[in-house]
Amino acid sequence: MERHANLLKVRFADLSHLQGHLHVIEGRTLFFFREVAPRLVGGDRVVVEFSLANSEQVSTLRGSVLGRVDINDGSQTGAWIEFPDAKLAKRLERGRSALAIRQHQRVVCDLMVEVRQGPHSFLARLMDVSMGGARILGATAPRIGAMPLRAGGAVTLKLSGTAPAFPTELGRADVVRTDESTGELAVRWVRSDPLVRASSLKLIDAVRRSWAQAEEMMHPPSCCQKGQVLDPPMPALRGRL
Repeated sequence: MERHANLLKVRFADLSHLQGHLHVIEGRTLFFFREVAPRLVGGDRVVVEFSLANSEQVSTLRGSVLGRVDINDGSQTGAWIEFPDAKLAKRLERGRSALAIRQHQRVVCDLMVEVRQGPHSFLARLMDVSMGGARILGATAPRIGAMPLRAGGAVTLKLSGTAPAFPTELGRADVVRTDESTGELAVRWVRSDPLVRASSLKLIDAVRRSWAQAEEMMHPPSCCQKGQVLDPPMPALRGRL
């Protein structure tokens, strides 16, 4: 079974330092995540929350580990992470306003979820969750024998392969929006169901605790002095299919 993504947090003291560490190449973005102890490996999926010190402004990106760097003296231990586009770097050209205020109601996650539509079920990925509903990726693709998911439809959700702290049965939800271009599905919990109310609350609490335990990288003060970014050499990018 596919593993859930690693949750990572990165904090910078200054916006210009964050910009300096986002390396845009061929329309994609590379970022070096420094680790205290080696944990990430090539191919790992990650969700990275970028933030600025003394601010509630954040931006969360999904990517994958391109490769590791392990220098013997430990000065450059970490992993190069690849993000599929350069949207954050472009937004940051507008200044701090490009970072959103942290949304306490909606929590970003990366969990496998079984979506059941009548007698048919399939796996997708839970992207974020709130007390009102959730966003799911990979649930809009056509499937043999199943009707396409449309706004106004009903589904039942069940988490797959999660830790005991997470609820298994999420219960019933109504489809409120689908986007075939991105594969996203937005659902609203049927909160008249006591199981749904309890499971959504437990789910949000478990996701928040996961973020509280996420590995965090603090931008070293010695870096970015006089504009010099102390990142190791970048790896070669894989070609797009």
